Amino acid sequence: GEFTVKSMYIDVINSSFIPSSKYVWKVKVPLKIKVFMWFVHEQVILTKDNLVKRNWTGSTRCSFCDRGETIKHLFFECPLARVLWRTVQIAFNITPPNSVGTLFGTWLDGIEPDTARHIRVGVCALLWAIWNCRNDLTFNRTTTIHLLQVLFRATALLRMWSLLTPMEARERLVTGSVRWEMVARDIFNRFGWRPCNRIGD
Repeated sequence: GEFTVKSMYIDVINSSFIPSSKYVWKVKVPLKIKVFMWFVHEQVILTKDNLVKRNWTGSTRCSFCDRGETIKHLFFECPLARVLWRTVQIAFNITPPNSVGTLFGTWLDGIEPDTARHIRVGVCALLWAIWNCRNDLTFNRTTTIHLLQVLFRATALLRMWSLLTPMEARERLVTGSVRWEMVARDIFNRFGWRPCNRIGD
């Protein structure tokens, strides 16, 4: 329940955990998202390879492609993830991370701290959107999810979470989400709505 999550949060905050995960607890997103991001950092979220260790008998294939689902695959190597990170790269001129270690490590070194804070909110939205769309395909009988659906879910989260930040930061998050959507729309308008852009069975 909520009490357990809060007590775990307090324990983690007060412990001397790995410095690279500290930003997870400072980013201005809801607590459950911080916990999710910490689980990603610790590589314990229940992707299908981790579900198998708990006697999962379902398919171990990624919900978006035919490869085996791992944390690294789902968030960084899957064709869906690659295209989404490419939209981030074009919109914000940032080289995408290629692993959990990079994401929580040196990825944003050298970027101005305020900008890095906004990027981290965006990353939380992106990973949470991928995760929820994956869960819809895996557990909720959703048969098809389009790339732009994942992206728009992320930008909707960004706008909602912007309300947790001071006014000047809020504006940057909202304008950032608009820019991200424009880049994504431009990419798909330019390269067409090919069948391979449609993700799912």
